Amino acid sequence: MRENNDTNLTGKNLDRLTDFLNQELENSTLASQIPDGAHIFYGSYSDTDLTQGNLKLATKILLGMTLGYIEDAQLMMLFEQEQGKQTLLNLSGILQKEQAQAFISRFQEQRQKEMTAEINKFLAV
Repeated sequence: MRENNDTNLTGKNLDRLTDFLNQELENSTLASQIPDGAHIFYGSYSDTDLTQGNLKLATKILLGMTLGYIEDAQLMMLFEQEQGKQTLLNLSGILQKEQAQAFISRFQEQRQKEMTAEINKFLAV
């Protein structure tokens, strides 16, 4: 079932990309606002599955950037507010990344304390 959902999301994203590129070729409006190297996600008022699937993907990429295995880049969502009307949303606010980094640091510190406690229990025996 997961493969079908991923395939469906990929297909929808490719369809949206094609539509976006065709619109931009006719009348460039949003492409110039997208930073070089940005990850682009699609969202729509009429397709919550697409929007939520891409938000989930964006959070995975944000985590990868935070952990350092994905190169830093802007996360942008091209969101269709209504039929034919799109806006560009910046999903990668610095606060989000700082929150993720703080969470990871707290997690690391807690695991280190737990491992140290286990080692100390072993040494006490």
